[in-house]
Amino acid sequence: MSFVSTSLERANKWDEICFPVKAVPLNELLPAGYRLLATDRQTAVVGQEAPGSFQIFALQGKQYSLIPNLLLRQVIDECIADYTLDIHYSDRGEFSITIILPEKVPVGQESLYKSLIINNSYSGKTPFTIQGTALQMQPDQKTRVSFYRGLCSNGLMGWADDFASLAEYDHWLRAGKPNQAIAFTAVRDLGRYSDNKAEPEGAIHKKVSHKSIDLEWLAGYLKGIIARFLSQTTSVTALLYGRLSQHPPHGQVHELIGETGIPKQLAKQAVERLRKEEKLLKAQPSLWLVYNAINYSLLNSRSSLTINDRYEWDERVLHHLASLTV
Repeated sequence: MSFVSTSLERANKWDEICFPVKAVPLNELLPAGYRLLATDRQTAVVGQEAPGSFQIFALQGKQYSLIPNLLLRQVIDECIADYTLDIHYSDRGEFSITIILPEKVPVGQESLYKSLIINNSYSGKTPFTIQGTALQMQPDQKTRVSFYRGLCSNGLMGWADDFASLAEYDHWLRAGKPNQAIAFTAVRDLGRYSDNKAEPEGAIHKKVSHKSIDLEWLAGYLKGIIARFLSQTTSVTALLYGRLSQHPPHGQVHELIGETGIPKQLAKQAVERLRKEEKLLKAQPSLWLVYNAINYSLLNSRSSLTINDRYEWDERVLHHLASLTV
């Protein structure tokens, strides 16, 4: 398998990612005389980023559910009156959409903006998530809170909000970060959920696969999550960020960043970014600055990592650094 190294593009308006896109039966795109024999991937995801210019982002199965960015725009505009956008996207049809609210939260010497992050893709490489969480049959009553950092213009994708308190999160860290939930996939079909397995003991929720999703149901689902997000006034994640800002790194910073396991080139760029932020803030290094330097490197450097890969690394790094404080 070959990997294409890319840099993510940036946008601050919906129009750049809300171009027409639709799922088209592959046989409709074939020239006359061709007969499609393949039975697995018979649907092409076709976008039109400019008049007369068409892109085939992926070939998917017949039941694949395309989630247009236009739907996300309509839901956000209906639910949130005052917001700004910071969008990372690739030419491969991957999108990370950060909705930034005016509300601020202090962390160390800085103020972060409360934000909502939605990841979507037309390629199938990045699963649809909201606040890093996949679609669920029964969404949790508590919604993760994301934060946007103006200094590096990035949304932070590490969370501790799945825990009731910082003490509970610390207990999880000391236990070696065991899985909180057992992966479980269910299928939503024709307005009903069905599965052929009993729910595993300890599973917190069931995930909805990217098949046969009713977009009207999805819009209502997203509105419910957004309503809980807007009403949430506390965040364990914000408390964790504050604690990281109080802890200086032990030993050599480049060794600490290397221990996180991120690719070497990104680690090198993270060290450079850390030194720049220390000068900008006139501050001594802290685990908070280390985390943000790695976040910046992951989202702004050229890499073969998908958007999903970059954010998974971001969250993994946060938990690793947090474990150094307990």
